[in-house]
This record gives sequence, structure tokens and C-alpha cells, in this order.
Amino acid sequence: MRVTFIGGGSLRLLPILRGIFSVVPEFFRNGEVRLMDLSLERAEAVGKMILACPEYNNVNCQVIWTDDIDSALKDIDVLYLTMAACSEPSTMQSAIIGARYGYHASDNLSIQGAFLSLRLGKTIYDIAKKLEKHSPDALMLIFPNPIAVYSHLVNTHTKIKALGICGGFNNHRYDLTRLCGKDAYDPAWNVVAAGINHLSYILRGEKDGRDLYTEILPQYLTDDWKPVKINHPSEKVRSNITNALIMLATMFRNGNKIVFSTEGDGLAHIFRGFMREVQKQNLAGIKNFDPLAYGDQWRSDIAEKFRKFIEFSKQPSKVDWSGADPLFAINKTDITIRIFQALGGYGEMRIVASRPNGSAVYGFGDEMPLEYTMDINGKNITPVANQYIPEPFYGLTASLSEFQRLQSEAIAAWSPEIFAQALEAYPVHQFEDVRKEFFCEMFDIFSDIDPVMLTAKNYFKVPARSILNNFDFKAKTCGKSRQEDCHMASKTMA
Repeated sequence: MRVTFIGGGSLRLLPILRGIFSVVPEFFRNGEVRLMDLSLERAEAVGKMILACPEYNNVNCQVIWTDDIDSALKDIDVLYLTMAACSEPSTMQSAIIGARYGYHASDNLSIQGAFLSLRLGKTIYDIAKKLEKHSPDALMLIFPNPIAVYSHLVNTHTKIKALGICGGFNNHRYDLTRLCGKDAYDPAWNVVAAGINHLSYILRGEKDGRDLYTEILPQYLTDDWKPVKINHPSEKVRSNITNALIMLATMFRNGNKIVFSTEGDGLAHIFRGFMREVQKQNLAGIKNFDPLAYGDQWRSDIAEKFRKFIEFSKQPSKVDWSGADPLFAINKTDITIRIFQALGGYGEMRIVASRPNGSAVYGFGDEMPLEYTMDINGKNITPVANQYIPEPFYGLTASLSEFQRLQSEAIAAWSPEIFAQALEAYPVHQFEDVRKEFFCEMFDIFSDIDPVMLTAKNYFKVPARSILNNFDFKAKTCGKSRQEDCHMASKTMA
């Protein structure tokens, strides 16, 4: 197989490719890894480390690095996008301002995620159009968020087939195991889930022949259940995982389905009050925030990571390949490994990924962006049967899907009007005046996006007129005077 990685200088690639070379070496054997990055020095460093890692001996494939997009896209089987839309200080500014207005901040299922979609959306669209010319049968795998927006954009407005793949695929293999009292990853869970990326619901599942909802969870989520102790060096991570487990247990006890993957921006739409408090705690240490200094420090930290990585690429013999350093440690659980295994024809794989609905999920239009369960075998991608959205969450999911569909349409048309409609479609504080102030501040934060799209801010500057302001209904009582006022109001509205 010939695979191009755009964002080929990404520090997350080496661990994943080590995992692929180890678990399914046949996929790349006699094939090609192409690393395309505008920073050729970074792509070269990743390429040299790939050639030096122990698992490379399993594949002996070509490894090429380039900063030329056209040559990188010629005659390939898979295009893997791993670019980043997030940057500082805008990410932290969005979180601080979002907390002030009662909005959750994230890189995906949020207003912040919508603005981030504009940073990469046009680039991804242009790449897909180039791919039509150079490798029209290639599958595009999209990792950067918001993946559902980009997957919809490519599948709907180009001839390229794309999957939005999420690292959260592995979360349920931790979450379900932890609900059962063990802090571990267990690949034996077999579930079917559908929804929107970061907010899908486990429809059914089993492990070792036992049903998830009728046998396993009732056994463990008893009245005296307590979350398992999480073994992680970061207190913040331990706290976030514990909070997520508490919310999963609460969902189950309330008689509903549980979510598939416990990302905070998904759960924030179900447990809004609880997640607002979590967000406040996470931001509690931010005082006298200086955006310029924060952004400078962020860039400095990233530059230091790359400096360290590039130096090791010059002397790879000094790398501890069996160690736990996240820059080099092998990753055998990433969803990419399962997808490559299936695409190469080395066994059917069941995954959960994002793409337009087609007819996969009952009750949604074919064009709606959703996340759902599918089986991959070679080039065949087949949705699993009997997928739906549980009734209590249907309306919320439909609104979020429309929110992301409109983002895709705004990027395709590069239309500020459609982008304004996307923001209005977001089902938090919808139709409340506070949203306009928040949106305008977000436009100020994301002033780096195309000036054409910044004009969408104009749609939120003029307050909506309300004739209700002309009537003092609180001062009236039942009877003739109230009836007269209501009649006057109805005539004014007419």
C-alpha cells in the first residue's frame, strides 16, 4: 500500500506507524510511506526515525518526505490527514470566554469547534480536489477536528470517499472496563454505537457472550458502586476520567443508554450544570491571563518538543525504543491500525467513524453528518444494521448534526451567511440574546481566519426587535384590561 500522511511532521505519527509495522506489517510491505509537510525539516525527522525504529525491519517499505503536495498525492491508496487547527492563545481565550457565557469550549462539538473548522476547512477541500485528479480511488482518513464537518465536506462536495476517525474510539474500551472496577484497556468489548462524533450512544454491546445492558452493567453499577481509582500521573486527567465515569453511571441508572466515548464536549450537552462546574475548576488556576505571553509559551513548548525530536533523528541510536517517552513509545491500540488492517484485506474490522448518514441511521436524511458503526473489509465499507438514536437524545443529536452540516456547507460555498446560520443552529442558548455577544467575541478571538468569513459577525450586531418590550404584562391581572392588552398585542403583531 502507498499512503501519504499530510501533516507528515506530526509527532503523533511515529508511535502509530511503529504499531502498524508491528501488528499488521503486511500492509506496508513493499509499499510506501510518504510524509508531506510544509516544514520539511520536521517531516524529514519523522522519516528518519521511522527508518531507524526496530519495527521497520518487518516492512522494508519506502519512506519519502516532501513539501510538494502534488507529488505526495500521485498514485496513492490512502491519504491520512493529521493537521492541527488548534493554536494558542485562541484555544484558552475561547475556554475563558465560553465559561463566562455558559458555553463549553472544545475543538469539535462546540462554537469554538465551528470557528476552528474555518481554519482548516478550505485547505482540506482543496486537498480533496487535488486528490480527485491524482488518486481518485484513494480513501481519505481525516483525524483533525471537527472530523464530522470535514468528512461531510469531502464526501458531499468532492468525488473522494472519506472517513472521519477519532482517537476516542478506544475510550469505550477503557470506560466500560473501569465501570466494571478495573482501570485497564480491554479490546474484547464489542459494541454498536451511533450519534454524532463525541456524542454517540452505545445501542447494544457484549463481552465474552454477556449482554452489556442486561447482564454486565447491572452486576457492577449497584447502589454502592464507586468509581475505580485511576492510575495516571496527571491529577487533572484523573479527575476528568472519574467525572466521566460518574456521568456514565448516572446515565445508566436513569434508564438511558450510555455514551460511546466520554469526551467532555459531548457530555456537556447532557450534563450541562455538572460540566460547567468541571470547566470552572479546570480554569480556576487561570488568573491575570495574558494572551500574548500564553501564546508565546505555547509556541516555545512545541518548538522544544520538535527540537528534541529532530536532535534524536540525527542520532537515533540514542533512543530507548522500549521506553515510555510519548515521542517514541509504540502505540498498538490506535484506530488507524484497525483501519489499515481492514483496508489491506487482513480481516474484517468493526469501527465507529464519521461520514454522511446514507441510510445507516434510522430517521436521518442521507446527507446528515453522523458517527456510526461500520464494518470494513478491503474497499468495502458496510454500515451495521439496525442503528438509530435513542429517543431521549434524538432532538439534541439532530440539532448538533444540522449544526455541523451547515459548517460544511459554509466552507464549500465559503459563505459567511451560511456560517452565521450554523452558529444560530447550535442548540445551547439558542435564540437567547447572550449568544450574539458571545459570537461577536469569538469573531474577535479568531481574527486570523479569512476576512470574507469574518463578515459573518455582522449578522449578530443588531439586536432582534421584540414588541413584547412595549407591554407591561406583569402589571396586568386577569379580566377586561388584560384581554384588551392581549387584543392590542395581537393587532400589533398582525
